[in-house]
Amino acid sequence: MKITADHLLCRAILRLRSGQGSTTTLCKFKLAAILTTLILLSSLPSCAKKAAEVGDIPITDKDVKYRAQVAEVYYPGSGEEYVGLTQLIKGYLAETVLESLGHRVDRDVLEQEAKRIDDNTQAAAVLEKVKSVFATNRKAYLNTFVRVVYAERVLYNEVFLNTKRIHHKEWKKVNSFLQKAVLFPGLFTKAAEESGLEVRKLVVSPTHGIYPYGENPDEHSPPGASSGLAERIINLISSLEPGQVYEEIIVWLEGFEAIKFVGKEGEDFIVESVRVPKRPYDDWFWEQAGVIPVQINDKKLKAEFVEKVGWGKQLNLVE
Repeated sequence: MKITADHLLCRAILRLRSGQGSTTTLCKFKLAAILTTLILLSSLPSCAKKAAEVGDIPITDKDVKYRAQVAEVYYPGSGEEYVGLTQLIKGYLAETVLESLGHRVDRDVLEQEAKRIDDNTQAAAVLEKVKSVFATNRKAYLNTFVRVVYAERVLYNEVFLNTKRIHHKEWKKVNSFLQKAVLFPGLFTKAAEESGLEVRKLVVSPTHGIYPYGENPDEHSPPGASSGLAERIINLISSLEPGQVYEEIIVWLEGFEAIKFVGKEGEDFIVESVRVPKRPYDDWFWEQAGVIPVQINDKKLKAEFVEKVGWGKQLNLVE
């Protein structure tokens, strides 16, 4: 049975009532009870203070300390608490945007992400150092490390890059140009200039990848570095006659492309290309995240954050 301060005090009172104890005995038991209470209280986990809040996601002072240690693992010398707070705010903003778009983020999702990180890491030693920060505190590891990785990865790779409506303006600009170019291939360059677009003449090589026409491929990326991209373009235009424009927009992760097939030189395909990059991620992100209320309760951390974090001015900081 666990002995508590109340047990000790009750035992002393019973001894006195039965005539087995004295006032001195009661004092001793009181002292023992007080000491036991202090020991028990010292063994309890201390209450975490809420340092900040992003939307309805709380950030405790312990979360901040954990994340600061993670920052120190990746960038030695950077493990200050305001850095930990900065990374948590950015990650939790990403999560809040994700959830607003219908994505679920719960314990099961985070456990799956933790497994993905374990299976795919290219820096096992670094990951082990990160895990050592949390020791056996799995919940803190998921909450302040895995959660941030998941939210930022999914929001950028799966939502931002692959949602057409986010980049509709850029897609529309390429499409408007392409419609003219398909009808009048000979005016490819002129139509591009009228649309404010730049035409680049490229070599698409199954051996050397993609590089500017007239330049040495060895002066660019390593041989074959873009061969996968080149193979895709070759498959799309191989049935075209010289001078024809490929009729569809080629969608890449980072942008949209329209291509005119000029001709072949040996195994290489010569093309004229117009590319429009997708919308900048930061512009879109802050359009979504800038309306989410963020509260920083720790005055010292808030002062450091406001002074040292450039994008902090884009936050919807509330009191």
